[in-house]
Amino acid sequence: MIPVLHSTIASERERARQLLRQLRLDPRELALLKGERGKQAEAVNEILADVAERGDEAVVHWARKFDDPEFTADQIRVRTDEMTLAHGRVERPLLEAIRQSIRQVRQYQQHVLPSEVPMLRRDGVELGLRFVPLDSAGCYFPGGKAAYPSSLIMLSVPAQVAGVKRVVVCTPPSRFGKSDLVLAACHELGLSDVYRAGGVAAIAAMAFGTATIPAVDKIVGPGNVYVQLAKRAVAGCVGIDGYLGPSEIVTIADESGEPAFIAADLIAQAEHDPGSGYLVTDSQVLATAVQQEVVRQMGQRNRVEAIRNALKDRSAIIVCPTLDEAIGWANEFAAEHVNIQTRDDDAVLAKLRHAGAVFVGKYAAVAAGDYVAGPSHCLPTNSTARFSSGISVYEFMRRSSIERYEKAGLAHDAEAIVELATAEGLDAHAESVRIRLQ
Repeated sequence: MIPVLHSTIASERERARQLLRQLRLDPRELALLKGERGKQAEAVNEILADVAERGDEAVVHWARKFDDPEFTADQIRVRTDEMTLAHGRVERPLLEAIRQSIRQVRQYQQHVLPSEVPMLRRDGVELGLRFVPLDSAGCYFPGGKAAYPSSLIMLSVPAQVAGVKRVVVCTPPSRFGKSDLVLAACHELGLSDVYRAGGVAAIAAMAFGTATIPAVDKIVGPGNVYVQLAKRAVAGCVGIDGYLGPSEIVTIADESGEPAFIAADLIAQAEHDPGSGYLVTDSQVLATAVQQEVVRQMGQRNRVEAIRNALKDRSAIIVCPTLDEAIGWANEFAAEHVNIQTRDDDAVLAKLRHAGAVFVGKYAAVAAGDYVAGPSHCLPTNSTARFSSGISVYEFMRRSSIERYEKAGLAHDAEAIVELATAEGLDAHAESVRIRLQ
């Protein structure tokens, strides 16, 4: 059963804080890689070094160890005819669902595509900003426990809309990575650089390049702690999106919230295995009703054991004296998904600062965002929504400033430039301006 904690009771407030610390990445642990995380980092570094040295041979070795004992090098690249045949085996209702997801994600990403910024003009000076798509991007999504065509769509469509020339896709060569659904989605997306490589080996292959898998400029996508540590290790060699780990939700609700809907969303995140869910509310009546609904609904789900464990160990209902305090807890959690169910959702939204994606209203099911709404479901987790954002076209574009000077403009700024350059002991900087004005 999901525990109910009261923020006014010191021991229960401390238990809620412990859950928050469990959810949040510890910067000291990340920086120093101590304890168990250190052992994981050693394993990651071993695979990274192996792929850097042996390329495809290492990709095959680690695929055989973790995914498919019969895997061979000629299976690394997914052939176009494989995608076509898989596409033909998928039933029409599923194909239509895939097409709707692609269509609506593309529509949203085109809507938020940054437009040209008007030039800022001073006498003799023009200043601007331009957005340029990356030359290449690597999209990784897991496939060890299930097939995730939705993650493929949520990663690759924003890259395509941004104008990335080469979109490289990697997913594990497990039976899920070879699923007709995934390959059919690749076919619908018109992807040609699709590869079977999993976990750390996939991240290494896209960072360093192998004979089969090309190196890319940026790697994006979710994964377990090993995948996230691998992305952290190669950051700087390539760009990364951030740390997209186990799924989570925080619901902010008052007594007007719908218990059945809230419970359903908590259970939906818990079934990710691992996953976590939190309700923060100012209503004890709602808290009790949601707890009862969780018990009622949980037994009807397929992954009941995973759900039970996640709700018992990594989730909670936190009852606060005021709705403002509940919003404060949500801001501390900075969760991947935040659902708002209150009498005045817009007022709560205005006070909510930290969230990967916000779902406003009792009918805004997180599952809609997972599949068809339009924004990508690849979002920051572990409280990293405090400083990072979800995948969008912006992830696949660089910003370059544009600075155009005429002589009059430089003359206007020259004195300040020379003064500052001289103060910093950089006389060549000062002279580079003087020489233009002589």
